[in-house]
Amino acid sequence: MVLNAKNPKNYNYIRTLREWRAYKKMDKKAVAKALCVSESTYTRMENAPHKISIGNAVVLSKLFGCDMKEINFFE
Repeated sequence: MVLNAKNPKNYNYIRTLREWRAYKKMDKKAVAKALCVSESTYTRMENAPHKISIGNAVVLSKLFGCDMKEINFFE
């Protein structure tokens, strides 16, 4: 996790998909269902987040209740 560098008083953290999923206490199956993909496809997304489409990124940010800027897609 990285503290939001633009506004140090903003306690929103930048997290990876795996970290957001754990923070929200969700399993891979639930996230995959929200994205309308298989669990194995979602696992590939977690392993290669830079390949996620903008549409899926929007769904993930809504699902996790965060801004897209708070998800690290470039781990």
